[in-house]
Amino acid sequence: MQGTRKRPPGAVRPPLRLVAVLGVATLAALAALAALAAPALAAGPPESSTPRVPFTFAPTRAVLVLIPGADATSALADHRPPGIESTSAAEAEVLRECAAGESQRAQVAKGFLWTVVTQAWRVILHPLAVSVHDELMRYSKVSEASASGDYYRAEETAPGMTGTARPLASRINCLRFTRYAGSDPASEEVALDFVASVRLDPAGDAIRLRPLRLYVNQAAAKSADGHYSVAVGVRASAVWRDEFVGHSGRIFEETVATERVDLKTGSFLRYYPTDGASGIRVPIVPISFGIDRSRDFGRTEFAVSVAELGTPSQTLSLLAEILPDPNEPFEKLLVAAALARVGLQ
Repeated sequence: MQGTRKRPPGAVRPPLRLVAVLGVATLAALAALAALAAPALAAGPPESSTPRVPFTFAPTRAVLVLIPGADATSALADHRPPGIESTSAAEAEVLRECAAGESQRAQVAKGFLWTVVTQAWRVILHPLAVSVHDELMRYSKVSEASASGDYYRAEETAPGMTGTARPLASRINCLRFTRYAGSDPASEEVALDFVASVRLDPAGDAIRLRPLRLYVNQAAAKSADGHYSVAVGVRASAVWRDEFVGHSGRIFEETVATERVDLKTGSFLRYYPTDGASGIRVPIVPISFGIDRSRDFGRTEFAVSVAELGTPSQTLSLLAEILPDPNEPFEKLLVAAALARVGLQ
């Protein structure tokens, strides 16, 4: 018959059941997309509607504290997360690592130097359709805080050795990143707390970057099942000079911890090893030529970033697969968090 289309030679006719299943799944996803986009469609054509306001998260408060050895006791005691016992063996090991044998100053409740508070959040996901993208953003968050301080302790002439300087000694032993619940400056409810050691190796030729403790009580992102993957990154930058030229740059940037977290059963707490072989060796803070070493030196900016990735609903996952993908890469920490979810790290 003239109106009948012939199948090309070798072509295989897809099973009717598979076609039906794909059709139902696609229709369900498109229906969900239509539901998400309905408010925008109801507003009328673009020229008659009001400008679209991008979705933003309510700000939260994140703080990074640089901890000199003499301040370790007070720095770790301030806003101690619930469930962490100050007398436990694990917590005593964290204090030992951060104090590094230095005598401790009297405890104070607040007021540490070099504390910087940031309220900006960075959320990076594959660009999708506008309505779906806004919803998916709720399942992924990256928070960050930074602080600056002199990394090295002032040098003194060694007794009986005129003109000989002591070996380099770090004065900032640990970093503590705390994310509070809500944006109220008066809020003291700790949602996430992370402590890392940034002490010099005994040889003084590298920094030993190691995580010490991670506590999560409230996630910043949504999750369909209460499960999250978390990745923590630490970086350091400095400005220094040699005899003729000044320099600035990144000293190191490392992902130091990745965890799968289940908050359905309560808060998450993990302590990490503190033995000499643990952690990552990273470059030391560069020393400027001709600098006065009789005072603390080696000004460095440290930053901690925490990525929290929740489990999206099945509908959103299906929509993300159907919608076009421009192949833009995820941010490094979100990739690490995703790998933690599937157990590859």
